[in-house]
Amino acid sequence: MILRELFAGNARFEGLRTELGASDNVLATRLARMTEAGLAERIPYGGTVRPRVEYRLTDAGHDALPVLHALAHWGAKHTAAPERARPMAITCTGCGRPTRSADWCTTCDRPLTTERTAWTRPGTGGPPIRLASVVRPASPGTHVQPKETNP
Repeated sequence: MILRELFAGNARFEGLRTELGASDNVLATRLARMTEAGLAERIPYGGTVRPRVEYRLTDAGHDALPVLHALAHWGAKHTAAPERARPMAITCTGCGRPTRSADWCTTCDRPLTTERTAWTRPGTGGPPIRLASVVRPASPGTHVQPKETNP
């Protein structure tokens, strides 16, 4: 679920805690494990007394996109959703159609990349979240300027 949130652009600890409903110590432990595993990295964005960081997906984290799609499709097929809740919808932004594949659009026959994918959060009818807004890591040796995110 943390990976899902990072793909959706929710990069700050407070936002992750609010959306996921996780306790501080559980979320901190899981984020530390994700950074140790190379799926995410910590990017400082401010604070003098208590430094603040955002979490960004690494290349390895970005490569997990088809895995998240496969899990979403599996969950929609094999688990019962709460009453009136909808599963996460995965849409190809190239053709605007929902897809049932983890890594390829079944309508326009193109790959589902962060630039060509939008999600509708589980259980909501809200607007789709375009994954193209997620910052890709810079090439080694370059500095990435943190992006402002909505609270």
